[in-house]
Amino acid sequence: MADDRRIAIFGLASTDERGLRRRRDSLEYARGEIAVAELKERVATFVESLGEIVGATPAEVGTYRLNEVTVSAEVSAKGTVSILGTGGELGGSGGMTFKFIRLQP
Repeated sequence: MADDRRIAIFGLASTDERGLRRRRDSLEYARGEIAVAELKERVATFVESLGEIVGATPAEVGTYRLNEVTVSAEVSAKGTVSILGTGGELGGSGGMTFKFIRLQP
């Protein structure tokens, strides 16, 4: 049996760069739907890519030790998963947060 489950997403209507340069109060939001399997694949790809980036981060920087990295992401109305670079204000509580904790040797 095919998995035809879908999930509703409320997010930015557009993820093009022009939309990201607009003032926060002029951004357009929309509701969309995406297949659960497709969103699952997009999130997995996103997390794998983040893992490569975080994995290349040194354990120590100067006199500081880096034990964890937290990344906020937003899912657009079309199902695009992207890093949220506004300190979490734009996405509100509807985004995703991924926390990578360094394994101790």
